[in-house]
Amino acid sequence: MGIQLVMTMKPAIFAILSTTLFLLHKPCLAQNGAVTSACSSVYENHNQVDYGPLKLEAVEGTSVIEVGGKVVQRGIVEACFGLFTEDGHKLLVNIKADSQGNFRLKSVVPGRYRLVATLEGLCTANVPLMIIKGSHRYKRQILIHFFPAGVDVCSYGAVDRKSPKT
Repeated sequence: MGIQLVMTMKPAIFAILSTTLFLLHKPCLAQNGAVTSACSSVYENHNQVDYGPLKLEAVEGTSVIEVGGKVVQRGIVEACFGLFTEDGHKLLVNIKADSQGNFRLKSVVPGRYRLVATLEGLCTANVPLMIIKGSHRYKRQILIHFFPAGVDVCSYGAVDRKSPKT
């Protein structure tokens, strides 16, 4: 019965179900700095095109998993986030999302950075950032879109449309 059900599922539903089940048991680096498993601290960039940096006052936000053009999960607690320097790609900090699936890197000095977001089994996002000090014009959050690896599609980051625009 179980095998018949899997065989008759539509491919998009099967992909969503299998990806979600795969991700439910993967721990990472905790925000308090304790290592619970191997969150990658390796710089990765699979971007085919960089559209320029996101201009923000802080490095904070959340993430979603998208399969077949649909969001299947928001607030991914298993996601890991590494902040790298733009020049030389030196790792500054590596954290795991909190229990709500959000992330926040405190006291990031204004400048240019790369936020590398990883989630085992999905494509890595590499997001160029420009941190601006005190203008309140760029007080927005980042939304990381995780996708299964594909030929023309990879994970990316954008300004979260649900974040405040003060």
